[in-house]
Amino acid sequence: MGAVSISLNVTVLLGLAAVTTFLILFQIHSSSKISNLSLDLKIQNKSLQDLKSQISELSGQVQTEKNQISSLHSFVSTRFNYTMEDINAIVNETQTTLHEEVQKVNEDVSTQNTFIAYEFAGIFAVLGTLVFLWHMTSHLRALNEPFVQRKILAILWMCPIYSVTSWLGLVLVDAEPYLGMIKDFYEAYCIYTFLSFLIAVLGRGDRNAVVDMLANHADHMKPPIRLFGLLDGGKKYDDDPRAKAEAVLHQCQLFAMQFVLIRPLTSVALVIANALYTGSRDYTSPQFYIILVINFSIFVAFSGLVKFYHLVREDLAWCNPFPKFLCIKGVVFMTFWQRMVITIVAETAMENSFENDKETREWIQQAQSFLVCIEMLFFAIAHCFIFPVEEWEEGYRPRQNKSKLGDNMALRDFMKDVKFIMKSRKARKRAMNRMSRERVQTSDSFMDELESANQKRNAENDTGLTPTVEQQEESTSLPEHNDALEERLRKLSASISPSASEGDEEEDIDWDRLERYIEQADKEISEKEYAEKYYSEKEITTNEII
Repeated sequence: MGAVSISLNVTVLLGLAAVTTFLILFQIHSSSKISNLSLDLKIQNKSLQDLKSQISELSGQVQTEKNQISSLHSFVSTRFNYTMEDINAIVNETQTTLHEEVQKVNEDVSTQNTFIAYEFAGIFAVLGTLVFLWHMTSHLRALNEPFVQRKILAILWMCPIYSVTSWLGLVLVDAEPYLGMIKDFYEAYCIYTFLSFLIAVLGRGDRNAVVDMLANHADHMKPPIRLFGLLDGGKKYDDDPRAKAEAVLHQCQLFAMQFVLIRPLTSVALVIANALYTGSRDYTSPQFYIILVINFSIFVAFSGLVKFYHLVREDLAWCNPFPKFLCIKGVVFMTFWQRMVITIVAETAMENSFENDKETREWIQQAQSFLVCIEMLFFAIAHCFIFPVEEWEEGYRPRQNKSKLGDNMALRDFMKDVKFIMKSRKARKRAMNRMSRERVQTSDSFMDELESANQKRNAENDTGLTPTVEQQEESTSLPEHNDALEERLRKLSASISPSASEGDEEEDIDWDRLERYIEQADKEISEKEYAEKYYSEKEITTNEII
């Protein structure tokens, strides 16, 4: 047991010694490792220190570069801003200059177009005025009916007044409203003057004659409108045609005259309203109600004219009053309704062409004035044909032919020529034979009378005696034979045409040639009159008479 204990102790001691030795060796080894590691750490630390210093240097360089880059960026930004500002300024200046040049060119073109419009409208205005002057002087040179032709001259003045005021309104835009008032005044005056013209044509200045003429149409004459006696003159006309005619004439004149009084007032009111109220032209504007008054006044005036025209159109048919009425109404249409159409076009189709309402109104005024200048030339020319001077010559009554398209295109003349060419040869020969028989009968009768007269003359010459009382009476009755022969010649000329009894159809003979023949025959008869002191020795044959 003791040995075992000793061996165990020895073993334990040996184990402890081995462990101690191992620990010592491990400690020694670890110390060397630690020393090496510490040396490595020192080396690494030194390397780190060197690297840190390098990083610090690099960081300083980077900061320096950053500062330089920042400075460069600031410099570049500053220079770039300056350059962009310069570029923007140059671009803006260029655009402004270009816009000014374009605007200047547009203004030059607009001015040129305006001058062309002025010249064009002025030419038409001058031509219309010249036509009026020629027409007016024609009436003044042949003033056969002064009371009537004075009314015509007043109507003819409408064309130059309208054309001149319209041209001035085209050139002087600001003065156009005041010039338009002149046109409105004369428009109303012309409407009443036209009614006075119709009355003057009927009565030649005698109102009672006009009333008597209207009294003849009292059976189909509508009675005048009664308004407490204000519109019919306050006269009772129930059983008196002449009083009824007087009341109708009074009312027609009153209807036309009210326009003469109302139109100037509405024109002045319209100018004032346009100056004070520049808003939209709707039912709230004063212009709307002024235009309603104008339309109503025009309607009343023309209703009076139309009523009077329907009463006397048959009495005035010879002077064609309806075209004259259309001339007056046409001018009214051109001045009022045409302006309304232009206004509608400007405010709808051309709404985007104007910057403001003022430009729109100026364009409407100029367009209206330009068109009126052109139209007045054609109205002046129409007046020359519708108000001719020949109408007022003594005995003038043109034949009332219905105006047809065929007459205007000469189709009627063409058909008449075709009818003449296609007429049978037999009918023409029959007409010529009848004409020849009439001529021979006339010439034979003339020769018998001439032979009898020659025998009496020879008997007187043979006896040498003074003619008896009976012979002197026969000699004095010779001019009556001459008149009888002339009457036969006229009947002969009337019997030449086979269509003389065909009503209103025109004859197919040459009347000029027939008149020359009759004049020649009259001349030969006058040279051979029986009442002359000496008888002609020349023998008259049948061929000479024909």
